[in-house]
Order: sequence, then structure tokens, then C-alpha cells
Amino acid sequence: MPVRLVTSLLLIGLVSCSTGSDGGGGDPHSNNGVPPVGGKDKRIRDVADPGVEGHADLVKTTQAVSGAVVIAVDSFDETQNGKGTGTIYVQDLGSKEPYSGITLFAPTFNPGNLAVSPGDVLDLRGQYTEASTIGTTVTFAPGSVLPQISQPVAKFRYETQVPEPLDIDINDLTDFTKGRRWLGMLVRVKDVTIEDKPFTGATGHTSVALTPAIPGSQNACDAPFPKVATIVNDQISLDEFAFKKGDKVKSIVGVVGFFCSLKIAPRFKTDITR
Repeated sequence: MPVRLVTSLLLIGLVSCSTGSDGGGGDPHSNNGVPPVGGKDKRIRDVADPGVEGHADLVKTTQAVSGAVVIAVDSFDETQNGKGTGTIYVQDLGSKEPYSGITLFAPTFNPGNLAVSPGDVLDLRGQYTEASTIGTTVTFAPGSVLPQISQPVAKFRYETQVPEPLDIDINDLTDFTKGRRWLGMLVRVKDVTIEDKPFTGATGHTSVALTPAIPGSQNACDAPFPKVATIVNDQISLDEFAFKKGDKVKSIVGVVGFFCSLKIAPRFKTDITR
């Protein structure tokens, strides 16, 4: 067959395929444009930032969050009854923007046998909540809440490095509105003074004041802010540091948490530099 005839037949076939005119009434190809670069999932800060438009409508709704890196897993049972472990802290991958961290409540994992570790990157699907009370006995200060992703299904993606801590002002944690920006995030405070001897409650929780006592303030959980910022033994024992009032500490690294007041939970002994 001559080359010119072969070329003509090929061109006819291409035109026929591109128009769907195969004699059988085939549907033509569609063109919906270039797909968006980003996916539809949110980042943590998209749901946890109270300044986001429509934020109040997100509370108690199911949200899909992708690219959350585990920064800490609490395996230290300070209560000595098995109830002080299990908190998982996650932060937006590659971000140190405010509201980029959160805790997970009662997650399940895919694969089901996954034991998560710091540096694991997860995709999450669960209910975004903002607790103002815990049970029937604990009520937080007016305007303060504990944001969490509740009962998420967490899908493992890959492993990476835990992000470097973000330097913050310890005084941010005396004010809930300012301190809320850093909840669930890995932070560092520098050149702090121990303002009182450690206090250990009946449940085994130990806290150490990092800011001076506030005149007129109350210790009750539902008392309004400002409140004293502390470091706590949520993830490691603080006993060996033997902190005393007036001690100077060069730096403390830890995860910002909230329960009645704002606190920093160091992950390792090396997180505290005397």
C-alpha cells in the first residue's frame, strides 16, 4: 500500500476517534480544564483558627485533614493508673503558622496495627470539637476551650522529621487568646525563671510555675484568665530537675497543652536546658 494512502487512513482514524464519530454514537471526549493543584482536604489551621470565616460552623462537624505530622506521643503515665497516656499531638507539615497544632482524641488507625511515632505523617478524618467542659465536674474559664479532632480515622502516609520548635514568648501562655495560637504545637521558651516550687496533686500531675503569680487571680479551673503558665510532667518526670523558686532555665522545649490553664509539656529530658 502506498505510504501516502496509509497516512491518509491514519489521519481519518484520528479525526474519527477525537470526535467520537465511530458510527456507533459514541460520546465525545470532555475537557473540564486543568485540575486544581491542591486537594480538598484541610490543614489543621483551616479548622482550628477561630478567625477563619465560618469557623463556628465547623465545630462538631466531620473534617478531613491531610498532612499532619506527629510531634509527640504521650507514653508517660504520671497518674500511675493507666489514664495518663495516649495523647497524640499533631502539627501541620511544614508550617509554624498560628493554630497549626491540635490533639487527637480516641483515634483509630489505617493500617489497624500502626503504632504511631513522632515524624509519622497522617491523613485524618474525624469530628472537630471544642470542649468547654470535661465531664460534669470540670468547667473551663470563660472563653477558653480545648480544640481536638475527636475519634479520627488516621491513615499513615510516610515518615519525616519532627519540625523544629517555634520560639514563643512565655507570657503568651498567661492569656488564653494569645496562647491558643500555639496549642498542640512544638515550641521553645528561653531565659525563664522558676517562680515557685513544683506542685504535685493527688493524681500525680506536677506543674512548675514559669510566670509570676497574678494578683487577684483564682486557682479554680473556671476562674477567668490571665493565669500562670507552667511546665508539666505530662510526658516526662520532672523530679530529677529538683526545680526551686528563683532557678534560671536557658530554654524549655515542649508541646503546648491546655487543661484549666496553658502549659508546656517537655518530651525528653534534653528538652530542658539549665
